[in-house]
Amino acid sequence: MYTITVLVQLLLLITFLWVAGTTLMGLLHPKKDKPGSGAYCSMAVVVCAHNEEAVVGKLLQSLAEQDYPRDKFHVFLLADHCSDRTAAVGRTFEQVTVYERSSGPRTGKGAVLTWGIPLILEKNPGRFTHMVIFDADNVADTGFLSALNQSFDRGGHLIMGNRLPLNPYDNIISEWYSMYWLTVDNLLCKPHHSMNLSAIISGTGFGFDLSLLEPEGWHTVTITEDMEFSMQQNFKGVFSDYQEEARFYDEQPTGFGTMIKQLRRWCTGNFEIAQHYRTVWFRHFRAKPDARLIDNFVPMLMCTVFGFYFISNVFWLLYNAVSGLPLFAPKDVLWWIFLYLLSLGIGTYSAAKGGLSLTKMLPGILTSGLYCLLISLVAVYSLFKPQRAWIPIAHRHKDFPRDFPDSPN
Repeated sequence: MYTITVLVQLLLLITFLWVAGTTLMGLLHPKKDKPGSGAYCSMAVVVCAHNEEAVVGKLLQSLAEQDYPRDKFHVFLLADHCSDRTAAVGRTFEQVTVYERSSGPRTGKGAVLTWGIPLILEKNPGRFTHMVIFDADNVADTGFLSALNQSFDRGGHLIMGNRLPLNPYDNIISEWYSMYWLTVDNLLCKPHHSMNLSAIISGTGFGFDLSLLEPEGWHTVTITEDMEFSMQQNFKGVFSDYQEEARFYDEQPTGFGTMIKQLRRWCTGNFEIAQHYRTVWFRHFRAKPDARLIDNFVPMLMCTVFGFYFISNVFWLLYNAVSGLPLFAPKDVLWWIFLYLLSLGIGTYSAAKGGLSLTKMLPGILTSGLYCLLISLVAVYSLFKPQRAWIPIAHRHKDFPRDFPDSPN
């Protein structure tokens, strides 16, 4: 047990140093993007929805209010197996085309995109050069498409927008999620962009050059289609950029059961990608070693390693208790204190960078270490008991909280 614990600690230390090192270097050396030509890309904006009549209208309205030239984008609502008025809501907007899917199993967004993207391109040949993906519970800032276009104009091919929480103060779970995404944006995507590493494509609010779909089209097989698509592009030598000015707002879950189900899906998807693409990954890395390929796997690895680290420590404590040995070694206590203080610092920094009230976010900040631990334990659990089925998440927020500082309202 001692040897296993040491090995897990060593692996955790290596992954921690990698993440911390790339983040610090990126923060200390911010990247200055070069100006583009000022040209406008033609964009197909795709919204995937299943029974989202309560919330999809606010996204479609925000897209109708974009400051981007009207003849340079069009919105496509992919209504997947809807039994409510989602499609009807979409048809009330002039610049929205609705495609309804009722055949085949409902297995998640990847299947919807595999069905819908070829349909869009077939019915609109040569009309678009780029595509943008949104979830139905999002709201786009009025300058979202313009900001994304700046990145495309500078030569970017796969761009992640700036994901902000729509409902950060609902309860402690929405606070955890809000800090999580703000951490991804400000301590991973932004510094990675500065270091010319790959940003994290997080399922919604991203865009890409349609040439990336050649020759095979959109084809994903895991339940985390976003990261899989990103990995597929990495093998082509395309790594994602981050556009901080492309702001959009995302509703966060508020239920504990919903949180666990979603975390299991994320973790299962990560493992599916690792299993499905590991041979291809090693072949590409051997042919052309690239730090960006390593960097894509490290964040996924860290959660699992931390989970095993926690479990190994529990077994170690039980062994000490049974053997009559001291339960806690001073170095372990110091390490745990350091991790907790680190969680406080990261939570505070991320909330502040997101413009959130630190007073309102205090419960989430003080317990953010618990959220990290839950993710790690769910990662370990999902390794042995993966979640294969797609479980939809109900959305309910029809309006922005009036006290949210970045609300476009």
